[in-house]
Amino acid sequence: MKYLTYSGNNIINAELPETASVFFPRPPLAGIPNKDIPQKVKDAFESPLDMPPLEELVQPSSKILIAFDDNCQPFPATKPPDIRQLAIETLLEMLYSYGVRQHNIDLICAVALHRKMKTYELAAMLGKRIMQAFHPHQLFNFDAEDPEDIIDLGTTDQGEPVETSRRVIDCDLVIYVDSIQIPLNGGHKSVAVGLGTYNSIAPHHAPQMTAETPHVMQPSGSKMHSLIERISRVISKHARIMVLEAAMNNASYPPLMNYLSKSREQCNLLEKLLKTTTPLSMKMIPEKIRFKIFQGIRSSYLPIEINAGSIDAVHQPTLQTLKEQLMVTTDHQHDTLVFGLPDLSPYSVGTRINPVLVLSDVLGYVFNWFYNKPFVKPGGVVIILNPVFEFFHPEYHVAYEKFWNEVLPETQDPFEMQSVFQEQFAHDSKLIDCYRNNFAHHGFHPFTVWYWATYPLKYLSRVILAGPKTDFAAKRLGISWAPTLENALGQAREVTGGDDVVALTIPPFMYMQVKD
Repeated sequence: MKYLTYSGNNIINAELPETASVFFPRPPLAGIPNKDIPQKVKDAFESPLDMPPLEELVQPSSKILIAFDDNCQPFPATKPPDIRQLAIETLLEMLYSYGVRQHNIDLICAVALHRKMKTYELAAMLGKRIMQAFHPHQLFNFDAEDPEDIIDLGTTDQGEPVETSRRVIDCDLVIYVDSIQIPLNGGHKSVAVGLGTYNSIAPHHAPQMTAETPHVMQPSGSKMHSLIERISRVISKHARIMVLEAAMNNASYPPLMNYLSKSREQCNLLEKLLKTTTPLSMKMIPEKIRFKIFQGIRSSYLPIEINAGSIDAVHQPTLQTLKEQLMVTTDHQHDTLVFGLPDLSPYSVGTRINPVLVLSDVLGYVFNWFYNKPFVKPGGVVIILNPVFEFFHPEYHVAYEKFWNEVLPETQDPFEMQSVFQEQFAHDSKLIDCYRNNFAHHGFHPFTVWYWATYPLKYLSRVILAGPKTDFAAKRLGISWAPTLENALGQAREVTGGDDVVALTIPPFMYMQVKD
């Protein structure tokens, strides 16, 4: 059977066995139109969950810190206006109406150890009004390596260090504005991680968190999220935190591209024609042009639900709403997963994915997008379709290139990486300077994405990379290579002894639920 999927910046018709199962995401739930979002935000702050109304939490002299996520989510980026612009503009108007003075309000992009956002990226996210009023002195990126800003709050009851921005503690109210696509994000993760440092992030972004339990992509049953919550509880003893969470729908594509997320049976005649002709059309377009085309795509995401209030009270309805959008069921676990990986990652906004992200996007993210158990059997096989270009953005991915050249030739074992290389990278003065001053991901960041693959690397019998012309990238990543998908499927049959193949059509996103 034909499987229309990505391979980097290409769309191909991959040939699967006739008995294969192809899963598609649920259609996008109806979202709140942009024109109605300001009123929904206002209603949320006026009637928050498990907290007094915003008006009762502030007075004219109050110092307010408004924190928001970076452009890792939602991705692909939405067409303007971004949900954060609409929410923060509404929030500012409310604060001003309560007498709060503009000079007592700071806005901080909670980048954690991600690269900092550039001015034009902040402007695209927040709009001209906010930029003109606050940037650069009252609107800035968090800096996890700024010794003048970082404050040590001691440890959790289990001894994990707790560090965050001094601004969190010095203000009267932290308001975290969050748009959420998947259960990984939001909740206690927002302030505790978004405004966390290497010392406080390293304990939960560690291979020990996922060596025996796979859950990193949802809080339920997750050692990682439990540790994050412990850190968040300590911070909450020193600061009053209010969150606004917008659970987003699944509208990854503009309307003309929706056929990519549908089965052939769901398509109209025009969409069926596009499904047939797209692979041939893409084949005729040079790679550099395809890259520019896909970089220009803007999604149509809209919030399904908006709530404000305490972290615990707000995040539970967010998780339930996301489950209604994301959950796709299968009646059994499969032998082999085939996945066509697009040139898309939350950590490669504005550039192409690098080889490290190819592995981490599939094993760290896609493999872990499930609710109760992996959709591949223990000892199963994952086949990744991607050309894998050995390209590292000269600003954003400095630490990734060093990781590729210095760590992976020595070991692919997460625990050995942790003991031999992690501290060296985390405290490397050049990498710290690149993070602080040159828009690079922190030196620890490539380790974090590799660690998320700890469980699947042990759980699976084989991971096979199909797409690169040679086996160089696969060998460096410590996985297998196949010259074609047909060859990869043959390898998988030899390993599993079965031919029960499942393929996923992503984006849009989906979380699998295996029926018991």
